[in-house]
Amino acid sequence: MKRVPTKWIVAGLPAVLILIQAIRPNLTNPPVIPSRSLEAHVKMPQNVQAILKRSCYDCHSNATVWPWYSHVAPVSWYVSHDVNAARGHVNFQDWEAQVNPQEGMEHLGLTCKLIREGRMPPADYRVMHKGTDVSPEETNAVCAWSQQFAVAGDSDKKPD
Repeated sequence: MKRVPTKWIVAGLPAVLILIQAIRPNLTNPPVIPSRSLEAHVKMPQNVQAILKRSCYDCHSNATVWPWYSHVAPVSWYVSHDVNAARGHVNFQDWEAQVNPQEGMEHLGLTCKLIREGRMPPADYRVMHKGTDVSPEETNAVCAWSQQFAVAGDSDKKPD
């Protein structure tokens, strides 16, 4: 078996990295319609809203801030996939997309659970985005709010 010279590998790797830049994922943000947002459907304390916006909205909203590295393949593929998957699970700015109010309550309860377990925001996101950690006090605030909503049901809805 003939060995490929190292110089061909060294020359080929940059060429491959340049070529894969042509495979670009869709890095877009759907329009934000305020009447479809979580805040339009449930009462939310400003401190909880600030926590969610700082630590969750980059992936779980239509207002993703796409950093420079999200435009460089293959990282762009990973970032795009994560944001699309996150929006598919729950999108705080498209809360009306929830199938029913019970599903919304389940998402809020799961939000509390995942933050409490340290699984949200994900560790790789926290490494790249300083200041997105959720402190124990902030976790308690989000959980107290979300559990109140889940228990109260429709009584926490904003009046029309």
